Amino acid sequence: MSIVLLDDNTISKISAGEIIENPASVVKELLENSIDAGAKNITVEVKNSPTDFIRITDDGCGFKADEIELAFMRHSTSKLSKIEDLEELTTLGFRGEALASISSIAKIRLLTKNSEDLAGTSTKIENGKIIEQSNVGMPHGSTFYVEDIFYNTPVRKKFLRADNVEFNLIFDVIQKIALGNPQVSISYIRDGKTLLNSYKNSNYKNHILNVLGREIATNLIENSFSSENYKIRAYFSNNKLFRSSRNHQYIYINGRYVTNREISREIEKVYKSLIPLNRFPVFILFIDINSSLIDVNIHPKKHEVKLSNENNLIAILCEMVEEVLYPNRSIREIEDEPKVNLNVFDIFDDKSNDNLINFKEPTYEPSDNYIKEFDIDSQSFHENYQPFDVYEENLDNNNDIDNIEDKTEDSNYDNIPSLEQFQEDSFLNDKEVIDSNLINTRIVGILFDTFIILENKNKDLIYLVDQHAAHERVMYEKYKKQYLNSNINSQVLLKPEIIELNASEYMKIEKNFHLFKDLGFSIDSFGENSIILREVPMIFGFPTYVSFIRDIIDSLDDKIYSNYQADMWKVMKRACLKAVKAGDTLSNMEVKELINSLIHCENPYTCPHGRPTIIDIKKTTIAKLFLRE
Repeated sequence: MSIVLLDDNTISKISAGEIIENPASVVKELLENSIDAGAKNITVEVKNSPTDFIRITDDGCGFKADEIELAFMRHSTSKLSKIEDLEELTTLGFRGEALASISSIAKIRLLTKNSEDLAGTSTKIENGKIIEQSNVGMPHGSTFYVEDIFYNTPVRKKFLRADNVEFNLIFDVIQKIALGNPQVSISYIRDGKTLLNSYKNSNYKNHILNVLGREIATNLIENSFSSENYKIRAYFSNNKLFRSSRNHQYIYINGRYVTNREISREIEKVYKSLIPLNRFPVFILFIDINSSLIDVNIHPKKHEVKLSNENNLIAILCEMVEEVLYPNRSIREIEDEPKVNLNVFDIFDDKSNDNLINFKEPTYEPSDNYIKEFDIDSQSFHENYQPFDVYEENLDNNNDIDNIEDKTEDSNYDNIPSLEQFQEDSFLNDKEVIDSNLINTRIVGILFDTFIILENKNKDLIYLVDQHAAHERVMYEKYKKQYLNSNINSQVLLKPEIIELNASEYMKIEKNFHLFKDLGFSIDSFGENSIILREVPMIFGFPTYVSFIRDIIDSLDDKIYSNYQADMWKVMKRACLKAVKAGDTLSNMEVKELINSLIHCENPYTCPHGRPTIIDIKKTTIAKLFLRE
């Protein structure tokens, strides 16, 4: 179809005021143009800084020589001629804004040849104007050279993020487009190194393996559905494959990558009892829908589409998940990973206790009696005690290092009664705080293998200590102190762990080897997109290394990618997720060690993520529940 200039009526209905936000936007628009042009082979090359040099070469139909100038005019397109064409739209682009937007903020050289032309055409464009044009010999197709992005808009260039972040955004765009277009071979080359090579492949499973890697591809289950309005090919992760974010959920509607929170949310509900809490399934959905049932003209970046009968589609997808997921459940394999023999005392009993903050070597002897009375150095505790309000003051105490939002693996805290559930005297009413000392406190027992119960008869109080939150706080402060003193003790693995990653994950961790080294890990490259883990910090015993490292990679997101200090605290917090969990049975000695260690923490009142470690309940509160007062 020839390029035409849209009329004002059509422009007013589809105009999005599209702008180029970053180099990834340039790559996305030109890649989609190449696919719309029928290209079967596309190469994206980036050199130096992301704004310096981008070259995209394809073997598509190319531009006719007499239409090149028109192509760079705003609202000129070959993909529709009137608004009604949107109802039968089969292309990725349609607004006619991309080339005009790119040429207004970057220097462009276009080499192109249409099969109807005898020779190709070389065109140089700056500030949206053609400044040079000549004939060249070349095969049919197009090559775009885009240089000095934002050279004439320094304010916009100033707000670009670090180069590593921008490179990651480019890779993310290419990977998503490549995954959704198995009929096209797409290569991505950065500074001479090929990071992605998605060969065109009619076998979807092999295509997924090529783009996303072996670990994901081998743990996906395929299902399909076909009706008058829908044709769906879907791949859902089994219960062994999950991630700590939604970054591995891919939805393609009529070949276009989109985001849809409702679809993601409903599919996640099906997985709710099959994968760990606060983990997300991996899935890839290729959905072809009757064009009359969707509207792609609702979002400037075309990331969202409006669906007619969306609930019907969601019901179909959820049924597809259930069909394949429940018959394919399996026991998670942990072979080649050390088995855990949990012993809290071993973790606390470290000879380098000088590194801890006001930590005193435990002096208690084990005893056969379940209920123990023990004294705690009230003077030492009083010196370190800071009154807290769980819901206000205390969350502000950690602003220096704990301002990164996170979630623990064990987050059943929502089941704990809130303040509003009790009237008058109850859990930490208003400004009530923990007593300034715990003299004559005794361990009464453990509730639900989760909450340690302490009794103080003199104060008519009982304390509930969350063993998971308390252990997290102890481990975090010990780990932090060792790091600040440059004295992290590491242990060499008897059998180093080789971890296969996809290209995106490898790029993240490659730039952060130094971060892991500073935190007591020994990680090296091991072939293409693989790493080898040789040492881990002793502080958190024997974690499941592969899942832990993947969690860290996911946590190194674009928001904090260039913030080295924030990255370190985030890794340390994730390490503390290996603390004892709700449901773990602790011995009497381990309970005593945990309480004593918690008291001598710099901030004993919350876990590293801001949740309370200890609350108190007055005797009068309990009496009122039995109508005794």
